[in-house]
Amino acid sequence: MNMTTPILSITARGFAALAFIMTLITLHGCNEKPTQTDRPHTKPNVLLVVLDDFGYNDLAVNNGSDSPTPTLDKIAQSGIRYTRHYAESSCTASRVALLTGLYPSKVGAQPVLAGIDHEFETLADVMSGQGYTNYMIGKWHAGDAHPEARPEYQGFDHWFGFMNQLYLKGPHDINAQGSDRYTRARPRYRNPWLENELGELRQFKGHLTDLLTDHAIEVMKTQQDEWFIYLSYYAPHTPIQPSKQYSDHYSQDDAGRYQALKAQLDTNLGRIYSFLEESGQLANTMIVIVSDNGGTAKSWPSNLPFQGKKATYTEGGVRTPLILSWADHWPDLQVRDQRAMIFDLYPTIVNAIGGSSPKNLDGVDLFAAPADRALRWYSHDRWGDKYGMLSPDGRWRLNTWESVTELLQNELDTVSEEQSNRLEEQPEIASQMRRSMREWIRNTTQVENLDRSDKDGWRSYTGYGFRRTPIVDTQTMGLVFQRGSQSRAAQTNLSLVNQQGYIDISESQNTLNIKIDGSVVSIPAPDAKQQCFSLVVQSALVKKDMVFDKATSLIRVYLNGELAGESSFRNITFSKASPNNPLKVTLDSSNRWFMPPSAEVYISSRFLSVDEIQTSTDPLLKSACTAKSL
Repeated sequence: MNMTTPILSITARGFAALAFIMTLITLHGCNEKPTQTDRPHTKPNVLLVVLDDFGYNDLAVNNGSDSPTPTLDKIAQSGIRYTRHYAESSCTASRVALLTGLYPSKVGAQPVLAGIDHEFETLADVMSGQGYTNYMIGKWHAGDAHPEARPEYQGFDHWFGFMNQLYLKGPHDINAQGSDRYTRARPRYRNPWLENELGELRQFKGHLTDLLTDHAIEVMKTQQDEWFIYLSYYAPHTPIQPSKQYSDHYSQDDAGRYQALKAQLDTNLGRIYSFLEESGQLANTMIVIVSDNGGTAKSWPSNLPFQGKKATYTEGGVRTPLILSWADHWPDLQVRDQRAMIFDLYPTIVNAIGGSSPKNLDGVDLFAAPADRALRWYSHDRWGDKYGMLSPDGRWRLNTWESVTELLQNELDTVSEEQSNRLEEQPEIASQMRRSMREWIRNTTQVENLDRSDKDGWRSYTGYGFRRTPIVDTQTMGLVFQRGSQSRAAQTNLSLVNQQGYIDISESQNTLNIKIDGSVVSIPAPDAKQQCFSLVVQSALVKKDMVFDKATSLIRVYLNGELAGESSFRNITFSKASPNNPLKVTLDSSNRWFMPPSAEVYISSRFLSVDEIQTSTDPLLKSACTAKSL
């Protein structure tokens, strides 16, 4: 299939629908009250728009399809349209990459995330340093397991929206005492519950897409200084619930409703564009529009001509539209096929406003000289690793997903109707990419550079709280203990490891008790002949109010590389203790057991395999014990 060939023709009904949309845009624009700011800006306003599950083919100009996106097409055709932009395969991972300029695995999103560690300087943090007032509007979905993960802790001055789509239904569960319990539930667009940085939560009447647009325009009307607006829409994510005024103009099937929801989204973007034009702000506003992943392809062929869908590392799952527009500053009327990744937007925006990006970002300025680089995707759960990789020259994609052990394709394969696998004919390419990914995964998921201090017989680790803490999703913690003087062996509940609110490891009457998230695994302590032992504690935590009704949390404990105990349980709620609480490990040699001073805690955001524990982690931990102890 030729990528330049139109995929779908524009029907008569499609023309009528587009005419209807343009009429709505015009009418909405007439109703707005443009204002011209009196104070000239020294830097441009920045509007960063993220669309949700909006696939490559959902942008009509990409393929000549009859997708109802006249506003998006107009902005794309007047600015720069990237035809080979890649996002992550799911919502959270893409948003984390966008906000940090890093591979999300380096931040702990795999793809579930407790929160962004405060050591990372987010895009909003940098914009604040450049004098911008920052607004987050819409879907956050970059961690919500603790209040310290909220947008106001990540550089945003103001925000209006929802932490996660599962909160849109609001406080709906009435408990036995008759009070509201704000739990998660199936999302909705109509009459959503929304909140802000002040913690004010209430229900709004209307459609979510319209409400978010109203708020964005209000900010543009009233904000006098340079503004940075991160406008994160929910459309066209499921459930497909367009307003009646849009759905009436399309067929009443799944495809029609999907088109109607996109029409509503595009019309609202038209409202914003018209306001910027009429208020005189457009010339000094940088506009960046991107989608977080490919479409689900359930209702409409949103990812054509590419194979795959959201939540996979196939081309259709991660290739998404990207539009850049800034009059008289960035080139216009351009179509670029250079490979771009969603984390590139961070340094591109910062450099364009004259700022400086943090060092060691994975993203690169898209206007700098392009260089060949491998692009990677990764996710992990208690059952193992899933990954994707695009070779540095962009020709080869290696994926593991959907019960396929491995799938190797070249760039021509991704637009074929039949899925092919070139593993047998290109074993060396596959082997090289496989080795590269496995090494990258090990290095990326290990939590290093923790701050530490030794005092009063304890070593305290601080920093990178959301990854250091067993708070949600997977973690592996490796420890090593050496036999002490045993002068305090008779004491009960002698603490070896503690982080308030999250983990406690203690010894009581020759038993090791490992407590995580309220669940305890007890195993026999090593016998008197043992001078040194390793302890590897793994957790895979799924909270009850994450709408995974049948999901359970799991703890596994390995003693000297062998499985010694495990617990499967249901969680009740998120811990309210700060993830910044220090992780403390005893160094007191008067205890029965203590950590050798030369040892370090090993922490990974992966659920390591038994083979890795036995052949790598266990020997590494025990190497800190003295020869005499061994």
